[in-house]
Amino acid sequence: MVDALRTFADYDSFAREWHSETLKDRDVTLEVARKRGLLNEQDTRRLWQLLGLLDEDDVFIQLPEWIAEEKTNDVQGSLATTFVGYLSRETEDAVLFKESSPAHRLMQIAHKIQSLENRVQNTAVDSDRRKRLTDKLEEEHRRFETRDDIPYLSDEWLPKSQLITVIRRSE
Repeated sequence: MVDALRTFADYDSFAREWHSETLKDRDVTLEVARKRGLLNEQDTRRLWQLLGLLDEDDVFIQLPEWIAEEKTNDVQGSLATTFVGYLSRETEDAVLFKESSPAHRLMQIAHKIQSLENRVQNTAVDSDRRKRLTDKLEEEHRRFETRDDIPYLSDEWLPKSQLITVIRRSE
């Protein structure tokens, strides 16, 4: 579909690409950048967690601020420039981006899901605590699936030339 669509199967190749500008500017490898604390590894991991929960048709997309301002009705605070949704149709110059939600909100839910999954695994099988954690985990999965947030870019045509990043995770 979109020429800019990148697919990643492993975390390190994703992190290397996600931080390519930092690595190039500093002329360092991913490993050296990590040791020197040059990367925001926490946010990178959270984005990777989000990508792992997306349906196969969903993509993470990053837009310039001017397009986000023009296409959204965000009055709640800081302007979102990253979104999750799917690319429905395309022309030579644009793509139709549908059923989108701000990526940052979904990243928070994805991180919560990952944390709960780890806690469930580390809790005794027959305990009340495990039952509560499992119930909370199911609730967070429902929240992620329903995306109760108001879609910001509902059915918007976006110029291909302005798409900064379009990524998906493959398993």
